[in-house]
Amino acid sequence: MLDWLVEPGQQVERNQAIVELETTKSALELPSPQAGKVVRIHGAPGDTINVGEPLIVFEVPDDTAGIVGTVPKDEAPKRRVRLSAVLDED
Repeated sequence: MLDWLVEPGQQVERNQAIVELETTKSALELPSPQAGKVVRIHGAPGDTINVGEPLIVFEVPDDTAGIVGTVPKDEAPKRRVRLSAVLDED
């Protein structure tokens, strides 16, 4: 984690940048998945947040509450290789 762009008690809009993160491949600003009030943030600049761990808690109106999304797992791509024998012509 590089830096929080919001703090507890702050109202945020959907797609507003809320935190700067650095992965093994790049740095990015993570947008808010929906509008709401920030209740709690997890981690501080310099901390490592693993996939699946909570990052932020929002307070939202009842009609928009629910699971917004999950952090995708970093999985290696599946590859298929077809092997065929090349016979020598002697």
